[in-house]
Amino acid sequence: MKKVFLLLSISFLFLFKSYGQATLTRSVVASTGSSAQVGATLVQFTVGEVATLTLQSAGVMLTQGFQQPEIIASNFVPNAVGNMRVYPNPAVGKTKVDFDLLTDGKVIINLVNNAGQIVHSSSVTSLAGKIEYVIPLNGLASGMYHVVLYVNYRTFSEKLVIQ
Repeated sequence: MKKVFLLLSISFLFLFKSYGQATLTRSVVASTGSSAQVGATLVQFTVGEVATLTLQSAGVMLTQGFQQPEIIASNFVPNAVGNMRVYPNPAVGKTKVDFDLLTDGKVIINLVNNAGQIVHSSSVTSLAGKIEYVIPLNGLASGMYHVVLYVNYRTFSEKLVIQ
């Protein structure tokens, strides 16, 4: 009797299965995560266990904690910065960052400490060309920092040691 009931149940599943196009509804189970919109870009992340196995079947994808982005080739933005340098490095008192801005636009220049805190920030709007900017380091503790440029929704970074 149990075998007959199981066989009938399975046959009903196949009988009433929808053969239309399946849509994938994204949902993530993770220990933490966040999302934010920056201009026209939606940034999302989750923190969970390292994915060791991904299962996918009939519009359902099961991973262990990480949401994999769907990237469409038309969303790629060409590089906006080239030849970025931070000098002198190690630095005392001030440092310079120079780079080639490949497209006209706004550049946000941040100096970030190892705790992730922005200790200096400025914004420059410029035409394409060679850009040089001086970052004052007065009052900052010795240690490792990162000079981070944000241009056209892209991020460019170089390490800086302050003595």
